[in-house]
This record gives sequence, C-alpha cells and structure tokens, in this order.
Amino acid sequence: MAAEPLSGLTVAVVIPAYNAEEFIAATLRSVVDQTHSALEIVVVDDGSTDDTASICREFAAADPRITILSTKNRGVAAARNAGIEASRSSYIAFIDADDLWHPTYVERMLSALHPLPDAWGAVYALHRLVNSEGYCTKSGSSLSARGFILIRHLVFRFVGNGSGFMVRRAVIDKIGGYDSSYANQGIGGCEDFDFELRTAEHFKIEAVPLGLVGYRVHSAAMSADRSRMARALLAVTEQCVARNPGLPPFVVSCAHTSAHLYAFSKFAALKDWHSAAASLGHIYHHSPLLAVAVIIKLIFSKATRAANRALAKVRPIQQSKQKYFKKFEELDPLIPLVGGWSRFRTKALLRRLSKIDRCGGESAASSRR
Repeated sequence: MAAEPLSGLTVAVVIPAYNAEEFIAATLRSVVDQTHSALEIVVVDDGSTDDTASICREFAAADPRITILSTKNRGVAAARNAGIEASRSSYIAFIDADDLWHPTYVERMLSALHPLPDAWGAVYALHRLVNSEGYCTKSGSSLSARGFILIRHLVFRFVGNGSGFMVRRAVIDKIGGYDSSYANQGIGGCEDFDFELRTAEHFKIEAVPLGLVGYRVHSAAMSADRSRMARALLAVTEQCVARNPGLPPFVVSCAHTSAHLYAFSKFAALKDWHSAAASLGHIYHHSPLLAVAVIIKLIFSKATRAANRALAKVRPIQQSKQKYFKKFEELDPLIPLVGGWSRFRTKALLRRLSKIDRCGGESAASSRR
C-alpha cells in the first residue's frame, strides 16, 4: 500500500493571541504563506482588548482555512487547549502570535515526522531571534537531539520556545493538553517546556536542526517578565522530577543546576539578590567551581558595564550601526546555527546524558512489549 502523500495531510495550526495587534498580521502571513498549504488554522483570541480580533477577521475573510475562537482571558495554556479541541487534524503545530515561521516550516516538519512509526510523537525545530521589525538579529542555539530525549531536554532545553513544536494528535490523547495551573499560580511562561517534557516521557521526538522559527524579542512579550519566567522554569523542572521518581540522582542534580543557572541570570538582571542568592546556593550544592565561575562572570560583567559608562562620559557617543542579517523569511534555512555550549552545558555532559536517555528508552520499550 502506497504511503499517503504529504500534500494530502492536513496540519492544524493553533495560534493563541492576547493583545497581539502589533505582530499578529506578520505571524498569520507567515502561516498562510507556508509551502504546505493543507492547513487548518485556529486563532484563539484570548480576551484581547485591542484590535487583535479585527485583524484576524480580515485574514479569515480572505482565507477559508482560518477559524477564530473568542474566549475570556485565561492564559496561553488554556488558549492552546481551546484551539486543540476545535481542530480535527492528525497533526497539530503551535505558534505564538508574535513569532514567525520560515515558509518551509510545516513542510519540513511534516516530512520529518510523518514517515516515522507511531512511537515518534513529535518533532521540533530550532529558532533564530528576530526584532520588532522582523529582522534576524541573532542565531539561536545549534544544539539538538532525537529519539528518547527526556533527560537531555530536561537539562539542555533544546526547543527554546512554544513556536517550534509539532505533535501527532495521539500525543494529546495520551498526555492531555497544556497545563493551565501555572498561569493560575501566577507563574505562566514555561507551559510549552512542560508540554514538551510530558511528551518526551511517552514518545520519541524527532528534530529538524534548522532555524525555521523566528522567535521575536520585544518588551511586551511574556518572556520579558524575567522573574516570572525564572520561577516558571523552576516549577516546571520540579514537576518533571516529581513525575519521574526513577531519575538518577545525577540527572536530578543537573536538572536543578540548569534551571537555577537560568533563574540566577534573570534574578541578577533584576537585582533581586535574595532570589539570586538562593539559586546560587543550589548551583553551589552541585558544583562549587561552577558557582565561583558564575560569581566571577557577574562581577566582570558589572565592571565592564561600569567602565563603558565612564568611557561614554569622556568620549562622544558614536551612533552604532545595527548589523542585521536580513528579514527572517528571506533567510536560507540551511544557514547554520551557532552556540549553545557553556561552562555547564558541555559536550561531555551531553554524551553522559545521552547514555542515560538511551538506557531509559530501552527500558520503556521493553515495558511496552
């Protein structure tokens, strides 16, 4: 029996939107212009008070693939769940209302996931950072892994945002949707990471290691609330560890360290020294040398900023030229991503976690037979 051609497969695209009038048009345009055109586009207007709904209605009037749902403001997780429930397709992709997809995103993701056995429940792509005008300003991390990746993803967080993940509907049937309890606790922001981890607990995950997502950085983004994002990541990490009591102590220690390194950077930027010190204490518990390196880096960073401020007072400020690549949609997706390694996230650590993931995956496969 011949395999079903990809062109005949419909993909549901769920777009949660709250007061997104500045960027929703660009996001929708990046979705409707996909090279894979068989799309079921569900926009969930999560109680917006600006012109988000009217902009979406204009797109829907010109494109019958678009459906708009209007709900009370309940947060991004509840909005995504509403979109999932309203969709019918066997594949579901998610994009936030301020992000962008490369025109080949859906085609490449579907081509990677569809031919694989049902044990492979999801696929993710990497991202590039874009500014408010849609210009690419920075490459995202180049790190990725495939297969049983729960442990590696818990520590390395390969996906990095909620706009680079596509799942089979079987994943929803198994684990449910996004967890809205984080928003109810006032620590929403990492529900996508939680969803990815819960997927990885039950399914293999494929990777498309290309920068196919334009992750927009701007002051109104949810990720701009540094304290909430820090606390959200810590909470998601704790929940994953609690759900998986069989994780080796080394993995638990690495997971906590990775989360607290992220949290420390956010708390220090806010000068929330009490919270920063608490995170530093957790880092020290895992690795005293790493904690010392974190302190030295912080001191050096502050000294550099102070020196730059002093220099600016005695020298005329020259207008620096912003060096952008080009518009995100114009980028060749094969341009390599760079970076991702650090004093903690090393190749040696990734190799060690890979072995643990492989053993865990083999045990899970044996238990299902």
